[in-house]
Amino acid sequence: MAGVGQKSGRRTAAHGYYAGHSVHAAPGVHEYAVELVRAALPQGGRVLEVGAGCGALALRLRDAGLDVVPTDLDPPHDWIHRLDLDDPQWTDETQGPFDMVVCVETLEHVENPRQVLRSIRSLLRPGDKLLVSTPNVTHPHSRLKMLLRGAPYIFGPKHYHQPGHITILPDWMLTEHVRLAGFGSIEVRTGGDTFYRGVVRLAYRVEIALLALLGVRQRADSGQGICTFVTAVAV
Repeated sequence: MAGVGQKSGRRTAAHGYYAGHSVHAAPGVHEYAVELVRAALPQGGRVLEVGAGCGALALRLRDAGLDVVPTDLDPPHDWIHRLDLDDPQWTDETQGPFDMVVCVETLEHVENPRQVLRSIRSLLRPGDKLLVSTPNVTHPHSRLKMLLRGAPYIFGPKHYHQPGHITILPDWMLTEHVRLAGFGSIEVRTGGDTFYRGVVRLAYRVEIALLALLGVRQRADSGQGICTFVTAVAV
């Protein structure tokens, strides 16, 4: 299995910055992740971020009042801890305890997401929280691309090696992986926007409208719902 944090070496192009650190997730994904974490930990808490990349989300979470320990397989900064869940080398900082583990836009980069989720569960006490997200392959735009091109949005030959999207996880499969890893109270939401701009964005909106007329509607809790978010509680 490719180690967690594989995306650090195979990132998408930056799509904005936060506190001087590049954001490689889809627009709106980090903002929605912070919203969900704050809802899960209204009094604050200690959070482990798995697959922190350049650290933009970790900084957002810290600014929201969370005590964050960011980790990545290939950390680009010395304040991000190295962690490979294939062969975990725990330190005082990374072994917990944690109130929540956040793994945003990372599982699509690994070969065995079930093993990653089991490793995450081993860090948590009963009642501690989990947030994971991955591209929403059931989004109408993604379903159309699958029909026409044989691969969902941001998957396929162009995305296999760069940025390294190698594992497709529809929401039902991700939910089952989370349940079998030892979590309950599982909730599924969608959030985030596409990267499209200008004429392409206009064409995308027309496409979504036509798909809605055909009965293929999008379900979004935030933005366009281009990514799936799963929250759960360790049991």
